[in-house]
Amino acid sequence: MLRRALQILDTCKDAAAGLSLSEISRRSGVPLTTTHRIVHELHEWGALERDDSGDYRIGLRLWEVAALAPRSVGLQRIALPFMQDLFETTHRGVHLAVREQHEVVFVERFVSPETAGERPRVGGRAPMHATAVGLVLLAFAPPDLQEEVVSGPLESYTSRTYASERELRQVLAEVRRSGYAISDRQINPDYASVAAPIYDPGNTVVAALSLIVPYTESHGQNLAYLVQATARGISRALGATPRQTRPYASSDMRKRG
Repeated sequence: MLRRALQILDTCKDAAAGLSLSEISRRSGVPLTTTHRIVHELHEWGALERDDSGDYRIGLRLWEVAALAPRSVGLQRIALPFMQDLFETTHRGVHLAVREQHEVVFVERFVSPETAGERPRVGGRAPMHATAVGLVLLAFAPPDLQEEVVSGPLESYTSRTYASERELRQVLAEVRRSGYAISDRQINPDYASVAAPIYDPGNTVVAALSLIVPYTESHGQNLAYLVQATARGISRALGATPRQTRPYASSDMRKRG
């Protein structure tokens, strides 16, 4: 029963417009009578909310519980002022992500009202090998996890996605050397991003910060320096000791790296 409840919640998480009981049943694969019973209980608890048309969507109670996750609550509170400064300096989307097994989860973001509906959204997941934050978190992940991801299937999302084990290993080595990562249209053909690591007091990478820009915009050292400087500020606020990272040395953001 718990597994089926989780299936239903997973089905509803991407349905911003809401889903009917029959749609939830069809998408989750849970029989309609069982779906009705589980959805009723989830609604009573607050994990699901029901709108005037009778459709269901993720409820506020579930967000309240998730917001207490130790890995995000303190990190978000500390990172927000730094993220806001970076957003106001660049007027581009700023995202904060953590690693969850073989994926990244976005836990905070600063975007303009005009782009608020665009992904990645808070709570959204993305592959590690095709995003700048993912490349950072993968580069500094435990060796056994790195091997699982690098040697496993590498799904291609665009023609620029790193789909070769050899190429990905080279990229991760460069991320560790330079202290930043670039994702140039690897998951979205319209955008590029640069990310830098965030460290905890034990100097372990616990999160990654990224800035997302249209791929048509050319940026050099200033962009990477801003992201790295912001990430270092968050790291120091978390209690990490100062680290030396090299700023982005390329003159063109659109160079694959």
